[in-house]
Amino acid sequence: MKNPSKKIFQSLCMMHYALCIILAFSLTALPVEAQQRKKATTTKKTTTTKKTQTKKPAATTKKVDKKTQLRNEKAEAERKRKLEQQRAQQLTRNIKANLDSVLVINGQITTQKRSIDSLDSEIHVLQTNIDSMTVELKRLEKELEQRQKQYARALIQQRKQQSVQQRLTFIFSADNFAQIIRRMRYIREYTTYQRAQGELLKEKQLEVNNARDRLLGAKAKMELNLSSMQTKQKHLEGLKSRAEKNAALLNKNLAATQKQIAEYQKREQALSDQIEKLIQEEIEAERRRQEEAERRRQEEETRRNAQAGSKTAKLSKKGNKGSTSSIETRTENYRYSDTSVKLSSDFASNKGRLPMPITGGYNIVRHFGMYNVQGLRNVTLNSKGIDIRGQKGAMARAIFNGEVSNIFQYGSTYIVMVRHGKYISVYSGMKSVSVRKGQTVKTKDNLGVIGTDADGNYTLHFQLRREKELLNPEHWVR
Repeated sequence: MKNPSKKIFQSLCMMHYALCIILAFSLTALPVEAQQRKKATTTKKTTTTKKTQTKKPAATTKKVDKKTQLRNEKAEAERKRKLEQQRAQQLTRNIKANLDSVLVINGQITTQKRSIDSLDSEIHVLQTNIDSMTVELKRLEKELEQRQKQYARALIQQRKQQSVQQRLTFIFSADNFAQIIRRMRYIREYTTYQRAQGELLKEKQLEVNNARDRLLGAKAKMELNLSSMQTKQKHLEGLKSRAEKNAALLNKNLAATQKQIAEYQKREQALSDQIEKLIQEEIEAERRRQEEAERRRQEEETRRNAQAGSKTAKLSKKGNKGSTSSIETRTENYRYSDTSVKLSSDFASNKGRLPMPITGGYNIVRHFGMYNVQGLRNVTLNSKGIDIRGQKGAMARAIFNGEVSNIFQYGSTYIVMVRHGKYISVYSGMKSVSVRKGQTVKTKDNLGVIGTDADGNYTLHFQLRREKELLNPEHWVR
């Protein structure tokens, strides 16, 4: 049996050993845990510092991003503004082009209609002539047929009396000498009649052939005119279609269209005001010239009367009462001098036959007076003359004999006025002139080279007046 105390001793030793080991382990672990706790604290401080340091750049970045955003928004707004401006400019250009096109096409439509009406009138006249020639041809053919029958009967009769023996038998079978003479005369006259019938038949045949040729020619000309009219009608329909298409865009943007038209009207009004001023100055200058001429004439007449003696002076004084009214009449109607009256009369007698005041091809793009533009809603134009669009190098030319009364510069272009007695023609829009003030010109004489207008087109603005009275040029030129 083992000793119990020894056993207890061993147990105590084992417990002591275990406590030593635990104590040693605790002493060893304590610095590590403190170190770890210290390290954790340091790491936390570092992290906090980093976070603090990181927060500061984040605010700066946010500020920079806001500036960039504002800059981008401003750039985008500027881009949109420029885009809208470009669209507005493009729309204005389109409206100008379409309005210009509508005016040109309407001018072409008017010209084409006039041409078609002229062809239609000519075709109507040709048809009337054809009907008349057809009736005449039938009459001639009927007469020809009758003459042919008569000639055939004459030939048959001639064959019966063809032999000389038969003629002699017919002559000498007469009862007396007088009858012989009558039978000889009959044979001679009948022979002449047969020949005449043959000639008449030839003439009538030729007349019928000529009438038939004229009829065929008239029909061919009418067919040609009909073909030409059909071609013009198709072209007119194409023009109308284009005009409607262009007018649709203008009607869609009516406000911008009216604004553009207002600009046109403003430019034209400024030009018309300048022309009005120039014409008024021209009339006033002419009045002063005539008054000065009349004053000199009176002074000369007074001087002659003073030299003539008392008796002549009395006669002159007696006659001066009538001459005074004559002087007053001439002063009041200074523009109606003999030369002026004749030139005015010649000018007026050529109404509707005066040449166009422009060389080469042309289109009337602006008409006289107040009128609505075909195809456009609520669009009214008003002009004191006509605008004629020509080609590059086109020249303005005088519509009648007259005198260059004045030349003025308006902007970069020139205005030329030509006096035809009491009538005045005005040519505006030339970049250079080839005449001088006071120069006498004849019909179709060149006045100058036509320049470009504000839209780059070669346009001549033409006015016609009877002194201050405005006239429609389209009623005077052809």
